[in-house]
Amino acid sequence: MSKPSSRRQFLGALTLVGAGVGINALAMRGLRVPLMAEPRHVEHQARHPEDHFSVRADGAFFTGVEGPSLSWRAFTPEPVLRVQGAFQVTLDNVHPQAVLSRAGSGQIREASRDGLKRTVLGEAGPNTMLRLHWQVPFADSYRFAAIGDTGGGRELAWALQRTQQLGAQFLLLLGDLYYQPGDDLNVIRNLSRSPLPVYAAFGNHDIAWGFDQNLMHWFERGVGPRNSTFRLGGIQFVNLDTAADTIPWSGGMRGALLRQLPPLEDNPGIRDYVIFSHRPIVDLRPIEERPSDHSIENFGEGEWLREQLLQIGARTIINGHIHNSGERDDQGLHTYIAGEGLAHLDIVRSQGAVGWFDNPGERTARILIGEVSPGEPVRYHWDALNMPLDAHCSTRLRADMAKEKGHFDALLDHLDSICKNDS
Repeated sequence: MSKPSSRRQFLGALTLVGAGVGINALAMRGLRVPLMAEPRHVEHQARHPEDHFSVRADGAFFTGVEGPSLSWRAFTPEPVLRVQGAFQVTLDNVHPQAVLSRAGSGQIREASRDGLKRTVLGEAGPNTMLRLHWQVPFADSYRFAAIGDTGGGRELAWALQRTQQLGAQFLLLLGDLYYQPGDDLNVIRNLSRSPLPVYAAFGNHDIAWGFDQNLMHWFERGVGPRNSTFRLGGIQFVNLDTAADTIPWSGGMRGALLRQLPPLEDNPGIRDYVIFSHRPIVDLRPIEERPSDHSIENFGEGEWLREQLLQIGARTIINGHIHNSGERDDQGLHTYIAGEGLAHLDIVRSQGAVGWFDNPGERTARILIGEVSPGEPVRYHWDALNMPLDAHCSTRLRADMAKEKGHFDALLDHLDSICKNDS
């Protein structure tokens, strides 16, 4: 055989190998449509650059170095930090009632709480790791709330306040926190002031376009991972990223997480799944009331996801994306849409009358509540969101009202003055 032929065969074989590697990489990582980078993994371990102590986390991610401290944010109710050396750590998004315990060689010199943020100083024993574990006293019986599409401003602040008023221990945010420039900072500010922990799904509006590296990954750096799971009192919560289409459907971190979830009967200690994400598998609205189909379309991705969830024994899924609330059985998977975080339908219902908001009973926007009791699956019901007029400060409001029949200019001008004066 001639040398040119051998060279061509070699290059051809190399091309086939490269193509195979590329296809395998695509199958594992997934391609996001519209085209974007697969989200970064949140960091679960860190080492202080000067004091040289190290931390590994379960249920929390690293947010940065703040002086002598390594800072973390929890995305589960009962996070664990494993520390080595003389350390100082801060952990945010921890329920005020959570109790810290330690295991292993070492000691805690100081532990303090400021809102949802915990600060711990101490030292682990030589060549060992000290385990810090926060546990909540209500694990067997608790209430949680779920709502999406709040944006990052006053509407989000109200959702947090209302969740506390309704006696919930934490809130599932169902995505679309970024509606206007600066909402990345607004979200972090409101979460830092939150009276209770928040675990958030990633929405299509949370995708930041452009070349600003800080903004591109703002969600993973400050809010939490796009795909995650945690257990509490026999219930397993599963946060899935449905913000953009994924090709293949099983690719990326979402597919990897789904492959780790066993069927309910093979999941010791777990009696129910709570699946939450942004875009729903099915748009529950009547066809004549849809401006467009707001479900996961993508040539069968939604059907594939429904099948995966039914195979593990999931009974329900909670979504946002549609700015309404409702529920319906979807081929065996009960679907809740809790997307009234902006409560714009209250503005529509008011027909532009400022005085309409004087009677909270007139407001129709709702928030979903989940009730957990020992030995039972989660029970759900709706409650009133009761968003006051002065919380309606999203810049989306005028554009949304322009699509509705009615005279809203006077009400919108009134809101402009309120929002500017109090900003």
